[in-house]
Amino acid sequence: MTWTAQHTQLTTATADGVWRRWITPEFWGPDDPDTAWATFDAPAAPGVRGRVKALGSPVQRFTFTSVEPGHGMNFVISLPLAKLSFPHSMRETPAGLEVTHGVRLDGPLAGLYAIIIGRSLARGLPEVVRLVTAAAL
Repeated sequence: MTWTAQHTQLTTATADGVWRRWITPEFWGPDDPDTAWATFDAPAAPGVRGRVKALGSPVQRFTFTSVEPGHGMNFVISLPLAKLSFPHSMRETPAGLEVTHGVRLDGPLAGLYAIIIGRSLARGLPEVVRLVTAAAL
């Protein structure tokens, strides 16, 4: 089973500015009100591992699965019988930069995790995209 949600916003921020927010762990907390902190010891690249602490939750380990500078990235947290992914993408349009953040759950328990954590994560996406793009101006 797969469950997904995403939010897209048009901005005048630059792709370089948004990209810096995404690949700098010190920005993850200020850009996401539900994140206390994040860390990864190597520059963001496929296979690089890190840790993230959401408010009210234990520390989770994640792995970058894709990193395309200036275009997008994704990282995955393994859960029992599911994978929690956070796809990020951006693209230039005639009206400005389109920035998208998403959340995706895959696996046999994806439906259950969607109820437990997915809906809450989805509700937070508009604020996260707003904060990232505002900080990237």
